[in-house]
Amino acid sequence: MSYAKEVKNELIQLNTTNEEQLAELSAMIDLGTELSISEGVPTLWFKSNNPTVARRFLKLLKQQYKIDSTLLTKQQGSFNKGHQVRLGIQESLKQIMQEHGILGDKDASEFLTVSQEAQLSYLRGAFLVSGSVNDPKKAEYHLEIYSENSDTILKIQRLMNFIDMDAKITKRRKGFIVYLKDVNKIEDFLRYIGASQTVFEFEDIRIKRDFNNSINRILNCEIANEKKTIVAANSQLEDIELIEKYHMRLNDKLLQVIHLRKTYPDASLMELIDEYEVLYGETITKSGLNHRFKKIKDLANELRNEG
Repeated sequence: MSYAKEVKNELIQLNTTNEEQLAELSAMIDLGTELSISEGVPTLWFKSNNPTVARRFLKLLKQQYKIDSTLLTKQQGSFNKGHQVRLGIQESLKQIMQEHGILGDKDASEFLTVSQEAQLSYLRGAFLVSGSVNDPKKAEYHLEIYSENSDTILKIQRLMNFIDMDAKITKRRKGFIVYLKDVNKIEDFLRYIGASQTVFEFEDIRIKRDFNNSINRILNCEIANEKKTIVAANSQLEDIELIEKYHMRLNDKLLQVIHLRKTYPDASLMELIDEYEVLYGETITKSGLNHRFKKIKDLANELRNEG
């Protein structure tokens, strides 16, 4: 089961008030229904690829309106998407359309989302119908809600931004999406609409993933530093070998670091600094050690240039 389906399965189990049910149902009508007329008989069709969401819609509908029966059809979906459930409503249709603004009275549907509880319920219904969220195990965090209607997507964005989501909208080929990419905003949004348990799972997976990524970054950094140390040390040893081959006369300071490098051929500069103090009883800075190795490099290059 995908993470998005886990979230939706938790959301449909929620027990909500009458006000919250109406707001959630309003979102499901806005995003999941279309009106058709056949032989003069109007039918409001609710469509979903998720049977549990369709059951939630039917449950809310029957709790709010006098509906005893619905028309049910199943259509074969595209590959890997199973069947699409279609619920047709004909009873109490005029009342439903009036209360949810299907007849063009948007003020009626706006009245259903006055309180914050109702606004969050509307967002819950919107997510149930056409929302998705990436699995937290994936590299990118992303939550979106899709609608073909620009007014609906703007309403969803407005309600999301009432709770400081900083939601963005972008165009799709057949509609629009309102989306979040900030992981903390995604967690807050899911928590606001009632998916507390799956948010704990999200946070747990994200923390483990971020921790593992941090460990990998540290290991990669250490490996890179070790490679740099080995390359630098080998270069210094080549310079020393050339200088010794030609028996160049060197001062005591250069002889000290030559002896140090030959004694500890794999050591880093910081490790050589510690060993220098042990061997010679005095301290040396990193820049001081670097200066001496640079002097050795210059002398070796002079020999190379002379052939």
